[in-house]
Amino acid sequence: MLVAGLVTAALATVSVDADRRIGRSEVAAHFRAPGVQSAAAIRTRGRWSQRFPKKSYAVELREPDGSNRNVPLLGMPADDDWILYAAYNDRTLIRNVLAYDTARFMGRYAARTRFVRLRLNGRDHGVYVLMEKLKLHDDRVRGDFMLEMTSPRQARRKDPSFRTPLLRRPVVWADPERDDLQRARAHAIGDRVARAERALHRGGAAWRRHLHAGAAVDYLLVNELFKNQDAMLASTFVTGAGGRLRLGPVWDFDFSSGNSKRAPSRFLHGWMAAERPWADRLYADRGFRRQMARRWAQLRRGGLRARLLRSVDEYERALAPAARRDSRRWKAGGDRPRGTHASHVRKLRLWLDQRIAWLDGAL
Repeated sequence: MLVAGLVTAALATVSVDADRRIGRSEVAAHFRAPGVQSAAAIRTRGRWSQRFPKKSYAVELREPDGSNRNVPLLGMPADDDWILYAAYNDRTLIRNVLAYDTARFMGRYAARTRFVRLRLNGRDHGVYVLMEKLKLHDDRVRGDFMLEMTSPRQARRKDPSFRTPLLRRPVVWADPERDDLQRARAHAIGDRVARAERALHRGGAAWRRHLHAGAAVDYLLVNELFKNQDAMLASTFVTGAGGRLRLGPVWDFDFSSGNSKRAPSRFLHGWMAAERPWADRLYADRGFRRQMARRWAQLRRGGLRARLLRSVDEYERALAPAARRDSRRWKAGGDRPRGTHASHVRKLRLWLDQRIAWLDGAL
């Protein structure tokens, strides 16, 4: 099934005790999870979400001497870099987890996740998602490099970036960072992105020599299924492995599946990415559309709908007691919509069922 890991009513507890107030710069901390105690560094993460009262955090586990410490957490492969994701603006708490589960069901890597209760400096902080940070790693993202296509505003707040030749779209160096690359290597990577964009805009099938078609189909199907607001605009990762670029892994689905007030993601019907960079050129290719339709039919025969809806039900049961406490701890207001956890999950379940039906017709 789609559900990642053992789902029980009693969520594991993760505790973090920081030496001082946690902000955007790392502070020393002590980290505890079932079977693990470790020195750590912690900081807040996210850009727009920094204004939420319930923060998300980046955690790096460390040895006593300050070096990185790779540790398996709650059944996930060992590493030192982890995220504690707040899901503050998603009252179901599960949209990101469901999207990543779906990508893995399709055979693609997506961050592994576990729901936990977070205690921060001795105080209950509610339900969080402990998840893998995207990075090049044998157990995470495999490839030679990873880039992120994003908006100009977000690019200014992140690591150094370059722009694509035709659309002048910012591309952020994700892993390795730009400072870790020699000039010739960085130029070669940028040239691969440029050739892919030019091939897409020439029309025909030339783009297939530069962009992995199967990976692009799966990436766009996940984003279309959940109608992700950021699809092909921000948090759009591209990896390089072998001769062709690959779209993915998927990331950042908090504003998706009906949890958005912006068009076109606010509407259940219609395509999400049809008029967005790169995707518009892919959707204009009749062969690519046929490939999407064949892949969707394969996924439907493989039980995608039943697995996805069953996962929604299982996550609701697993989170119910803790989600009620989370709602009391972080009251509705601003970007946090009103209503009970159960009511939001019911709306999500209905939305996904109807969205699948729309895609059946459209594809």
